[in-house]
Amino acid sequence: MKYFQVDRNKSKIAGEGNQYLSESRYFLIILLLPVLIYLPGIMGWVPFPSETAKYTDLLLTHYPNAVFLRNSIIQNHAIPLWSNLIYSGIPFAANPLSGVWYFPGWLALLFPLPAGISLVIAGHSVFGTIGFYKFLRGEDIGKFGALCGGLVFGLMPKTAAHFGAGHVTLLYAFAWTPWLFLVSKRDKEGWKTGLIFACLFLADPRWSVFAGILWFTFDIAHRHKDIKNAVLFYAKTGLLSFLLASPLILSLLEYTSLSTRSLMTSKDILISSLPPENLIGLIIPGSGSNPEWYMYPGGLMLVLFVTQFFITNLRKKNIYWLTWIILSLLISLGSLIPGAQVIAEIPLISLLRVPSRALFITGLAFAVITGITIDWLQTYSHEKKLIRKIAFGILVFSTLLGAAIVLNANSELFKLLWGFGFLGISGILLLFLSNKLTSNFCKWLIIVIIILDLLGAGYLSFSYKMDNISTIAETEIAEYLEKDQESYRIYSPSYSISQNLAAEHSLELADGVDPLQIKAYSEFMVSATGIPESGYSVTIPPFVSGNPSVDNQGNKPDAKLLGLLNVKYVVSEFKIITEGLVLQETESELEVYLNELYLPRAWIEELEIADSKSGNNKRENNIRWIEKEPNLIHLEVDGPGRLVLSEIYYPGWVAYVDGIRQDIEPAYDVLRSISLVDGTHDIYFKFKPISIYAGLILAAIGWIFTLWNFSNETN
Repeated sequence: MKYFQVDRNKSKIAGEGNQYLSESRYFLIILLLPVLIYLPGIMGWVPFPSETAKYTDLLLTHYPNAVFLRNSIIQNHAIPLWSNLIYSGIPFAANPLSGVWYFPGWLALLFPLPAGISLVIAGHSVFGTIGFYKFLRGEDIGKFGALCGGLVFGLMPKTAAHFGAGHVTLLYAFAWTPWLFLVSKRDKEGWKTGLIFACLFLADPRWSVFAGILWFTFDIAHRHKDIKNAVLFYAKTGLLSFLLASPLILSLLEYTSLSTRSLMTSKDILISSLPPENLIGLIIPGSGSNPEWYMYPGGLMLVLFVTQFFITNLRKKNIYWLTWIILSLLISLGSLIPGAQVIAEIPLISLLRVPSRALFITGLAFAVITGITIDWLQTYSHEKKLIRKIAFGILVFSTLLGAAIVLNANSELFKLLWGFGFLGISGILLLFLSNKLTSNFCKWLIIVIIILDLLGAGYLSFSYKMDNISTIAETEIAEYLEKDQESYRIYSPSYSISQNLAAEHSLELADGVDPLQIKAYSEFMVSATGIPESGYSVTIPPFVSGNPSVDNQGNKPDAKLLGLLNVKYVVSEFKIITEGLVLQETESELEVYLNELYLPRAWIEELEIADSKSGNNKRENNIRWIEKEPNLIHLEVDGPGRLVLSEIYYPGWVAYVDGIRQDIEPAYDVLRSISLVDGTHDIYFKFKPISIYAGLILAAIGWIFTLWNFSNETN
């Protein structure tokens, strides 16, 4: 008998082990579900904010940056610190959107682009979902509650909407947020937390402000330490994260101080503030045509959110996250908050835009409350009478309100039915199955409702288009211009040569789209394009109404000033009549003009010529190009005279004439120049920014500290 008893115990233990392995596989499969949102993008389609949208940041910025980064590494075997892709040249490594310092993003370069970017976003989504599940488990939430919370985080329609908008780096950074909470709770010294926060910052500095405040308040509220140890912990965390992220931090501070970003008004900072009427988006999936306003948490999540309000112990457990839902919604209202204009001028906050990004916090808080509430409902099923009353009230409310809105709706009927439909279904689930929430059937039903609701609402938040979304006319012109093997730039007052096309065909633009612009260059382009400034803009030239095809019609560019920027061609959707621009015969619908006053990429002019915008006495036949890379230009030049390089003047560029360093002087307000004596000279222009080199030294120190601490813990 004893033998058989032992044998049965062994079988029981083996059965429990197999069940555990089965559950692990089951959880892993479900936690991988967020990939479904990004699957069409992985297969080669391009996400857009809507069916009618013409632009997405994926193609405007991230795809061309990735193409440029990959080509530079393959062709020049070096990380590009400078780029000539847009704005006649920008400090590429100082721009957070370039992705230079966020190495996990480099994985996209191993795959066909832009599909590779969608694949890496999907990987981050899974990474964030697993981190969120682990975070909830660390908060003593049961496996099923943590699983539901993880699914809500990974399938959040808010992230799907921003995927459609092409906010790649923002999604990268958001995926690190649950890991920041998870690691911080287990971290006694602060080094590991500093490492995670540095990764989050390098992914997207903008989100680091929101995530940093959220994490700091959470840690203050939940970490029970004396003041001395707490201060030491935060000091270590802040120091290490600063050291590791220094290459971006220092170069970004330098770039920002010289950019138009420093000129933003409170109106610019508070752009895309959430209109109060769009708060209905909590119930109905929709963004009011703006992905930034998308906030739908899901019908079941709303039911659980309302339910916990009526249960005292549960409400107390959720109080921190309840507070942040309210705060994040208030922050999202932006300009409607009294005193918002004053707050927007505070250093650091003044460099942020779009307060409705705080809705990411709203979604995250809903996910946490979902996990906690489901876990509580399974544990304390004796409250089923109260839960049924709450569910009945929610069901009546959703039915009456939904019917009233649907009957009076003129459009978006499907989304209305979706929102109130899932709200009603979730109410019915809680009403009739409140005493069976621990059953496998009910668990599967909850999971299915979450998946169908959030995955569907996610797909409703954006649209897909085929990979080749450039018009035939744009592609034909890009191919036509690519045949000209000279070194030159292109300007378009109507954004007719997109940045993705320019990157694909190795064309260089004098115009462009990017939030960071060198202030001196922006001012120069006002005169060169004939288009006045209209306040802070993310484009050069600005588009007042947001319609590039017509906005700048009638403005006359200055061919001579554009010529100084080596602009040989002007491409437009409308006719341009101005001296120096000659219309070319092409078969395209677009207008292509040759700039007869364009200057080469470098020339020599007599030393006595003043720094005026004349085009006289310029010589180019005594300049021989030897090497041209993003970070280096090598020339052989016959002096004497002033060598003017049609490249943007910016700190960090240094010149060596016959091996001797020589100061670079600004020419024509924005270009580089050096003075040469008689004779033939070997000249190097190298981009060696002190901000980046100092940042790399600090980062190396940070990594040494990190590895040293990890090795000590291992030992």
